[in-house]
Amino acid sequence: EGLAVGEMARVADRFQAVVLYEHCVQKFREGLKVGNVVVRLVQAHDSGLEVLQEAAMSFFEANAVVFQREAMATVNVLEHRPDLIKLFPHLMAVLGSVIATMSAENAELKARVAGEAASAGT
Repeated sequence: EGLAVGEMARVADRFQAVVLYEHCVQKFREGLKVGNVVVRLVQAHDSGLEVLQEAAMSFFEANAVVFQREAMATVNVLEHRPDLIKLFPHLMAVLGSVIATMSAENAELKARVAGEAASAGT
């Protein structure tokens, strides 16, 4: 489905069929899932449409925590695409950033809970 939508979007863009193009882009976005986002990112790259690449990357960034938990193995698809190996460091940087943010938030929460417990004990 993603490949077909991406190809249709490319053709619609080429023939300036704006309504069809926008529909295809929306369908591409709606089809993004944690388990298929890397494959769809590859398809978006192959389509040559920046809007699809941005949609896939934005979805990845917004769902990085769930991706890290549930779909890390799907990054292996990049092994077969040396031309896209540059995506790997970016994906890992996004994951690292999200994990660092989560760690900082957890430390803040622990400190707040410990402070509240100390206040309640006095």
